[in-house]
Amino acid sequence: MLQALPDLIFDSPSADTLADDAAFWQLYGSSFPSSEREPRNVILESLRNGVGLAVRARDGASTVGFATSHLLRKPPVLFLVYLAVAPELRSRHMGRDLFERIWSTGTQRYLERGLRPAGMVWEVAIPDPASGRQELEQHHRRVAFFTRLGAHVLLGTYVQPPVDGVASVPMHLMFRCSPGGSVPDDSALTSLVRAIYFEKYHEANRIPRPLLEELLLLNH
Repeated sequence: MLQALPDLIFDSPSADTLADDAAFWQLYGSSFPSSEREPRNVILESLRNGVGLAVRARDGASTVGFATSHLLRKPPVLFLVYLAVAPELRSRHMGRDLFERIWSTGTQRYLERGLRPAGMVWEVAIPDPASGRQELEQHHRRVAFFTRLGAHVLLGTYVQPPVDGVASVPMHLMFRCSPGGSVPDDSALTSLVRAIYFEKYHEANRIPRPLLEELLLLNH
């Protein structure tokens, strides 16, 4: 039987509040490999510029889970950038709650701007077969988790630009449609990847446009 979660408070902090949240940054640093962690100023500036969102789960004064996202414009799709839960609270549905809360918060933000989001998209790391059985199993559990939430793996090759300034990372994209929507076809997927690259990774992360143009040729 799953142990009940503590009484949590969910909020959407401002950039200044998040900057001072030591537990958030500790969880961020421990949850993602360095090759997938963007500089913290990228997250904070995205919040200040109104293109980023963050949702925290708080147990008292400590952050024990979070989700961050970027509001893509063309197409209006919410790009889930990070989702993390403290190890001691995993497998207790907090990830699902954070996922749904970042989606509802993002949807409201789109509606305030006169837009209807087509869905939500995110990257999922592809494990190296040489890394061992444990990493492969973690990957399958991660994909299964999102599949239970109504998501689909988008077929094709996708390369995450070098968010750490060093290495590009092969990934899968996953997508969950808005109610009544559909999975992107080839043309829509091309537009979606361009939005991820240029609205998020160029405008927010300052990754040079020529490099992104080169990486686009690797996506198919």
